[in-house]
Amino acid sequence: MPPVQSPGSSAPVPWIELWSLREETLLEELPADAALVLRSRWGDLRIPRPGAVLTETLRRMLLGPVQLDNVPGVDELAARLRLLRALRELGGLVVRSVGAPDGEQPLLSVVPTAIGAWLDPVLVPDRRVLRLSRFATLRSSGRNLVLESPLSQFRAAFTRPETGWLIASLSRPVTLERVAERLPLAAPAVRVLVAHLIATGMVEVAEEATAPHDAVFPEDQDPVLLPWSSDDLRFHWSSRPGGHDREFGATYPLRGRKEQPPALKELPTGPRIRLFRPDPGVPDWDTSLTEILDRRRSIRDHDSAGLTLRQVGEILYRSLRVRESTGPGAAREPASRPYPSGGARYELECYLTVGHCTGLEPGVYYYDPLGHALVLLPTRAQQAAMLLDEAQAGAGMTSRPALLLTLTARFARVSWKYSGLAYALTLKHVGVVQQTLYLLATGMGLAPCALGTGTTPLSAEAFGLDWREESAVGEFILGALPG
Repeated sequence: MPPVQSPGSSAPVPWIELWSLREETLLEELPADAALVLRSRWGDLRIPRPGAVLTETLRRMLLGPVQLDNVPGVDELAARLRLLRALRELGGLVVRSVGAPDGEQPLLSVVPTAIGAWLDPVLVPDRRVLRLSRFATLRSSGRNLVLESPLSQFRAAFTRPETGWLIASLSRPVTLERVAERLPLAAPAVRVLVAHLIATGMVEVAEEATAPHDAVFPEDQDPVLLPWSSDDLRFHWSSRPGGHDREFGATYPLRGRKEQPPALKELPTGPRIRLFRPDPGVPDWDTSLTEILDRRRSIRDHDSAGLTLRQVGEILYRSLRVRESTGPGAAREPASRPYPSGGARYELECYLTVGHCTGLEPGVYYYDPLGHALVLLPTRAQQAAMLLDEAQAGAGMTSRPALLLTLTARFARVSWKYSGLAYALTLKHVGVVQQTLYLLATGMGLAPCALGTGTTPLSAEAFGLDWREESAVGEFILGALPG
């Protein structure tokens, strides 16, 4: 692409305005109806009687970034205004890019991520103070740098190092003038790039013209945003559809790339302890659900006598066992367990760290949900003690708990099937398991207490896990009620 020249001048301008359509967009022409149909992730958009200029523009935009000035029939101002109004109606299908005079990759491409999103670049004076939003995140897509924010309806893509430097320059309050001085780009190009980023909402302009160290930005004063951390807001935004254009739901993203993890993990080697299986039917301690819900409490004071192995067996049987299996000879393919699991993925595993339990030696055990048994792990006593100490501190107890249940997740079980919501779904599973444990423990007359968190490296080492593949996602304490 040759450099664009200013009217009446032989000097090339330092940037080029480019237009294109989102990559997945398809264009269908209906000559019989004198109409165009744009097909995209947001459905079909019918354009009746588009006219020759719009039709040709969309044909070219479908192939890649184009200059509107190069489209036949756009040389008149009235025709150009009509074309811009028509493009605005396309909303979230139009990608705006800033090209460089050398005709290589664009300096910046702004991709709409929501239906109806339209970019209006905002030019600001050189002395206004700017800053990257604290909710904006820069990551690699594997091909370029991508800037995203839960507060934006756009994604900004950078394919050249100069624009990476631009983002780094905006990481703290700075004037546009100072930014332009630092970059190996002409000042007019920097102004246009920043104007596009301001329009995305990922770069903020200070409320008043002031020195950088005194600058106040809108999001710093927004009472709705003050409680949010960048990580929490991004997690919430990315784990629900509608605010972004990522793949979402049961898309089976790893099918053909990675073998689906088995429904049940391979059992570790070690001594096995068979657990008590309660008789079918209503247990002696059973009472109404309403009463149990009303009595449910987190109890941090435990009787020093501790639990019994029989109680441990019963609560695990009623909460975490495999209660149905499918396949020849009841192969290790669970169909259901006592708690719900999205897509029947059942990625959660349970490890027990025993402090004192009648009939069970102190140590760390893996719970086999199919065989309803415990497998003793070769965990060092020091590691087990550290897990119990951490649980004691997390619960605010005066002594070590009798029993710590650690729920881990084999992450690929969920991410093999789901896009976007995999980890959020696992946390929901942890919640329903913890509530199930609370209700059972309350009914059985035990002392339950869920923990807010635990140390990932410590539990992974104690259980012999690669935390990237399987690691702790929830903790729960059990003990005997104080006498």
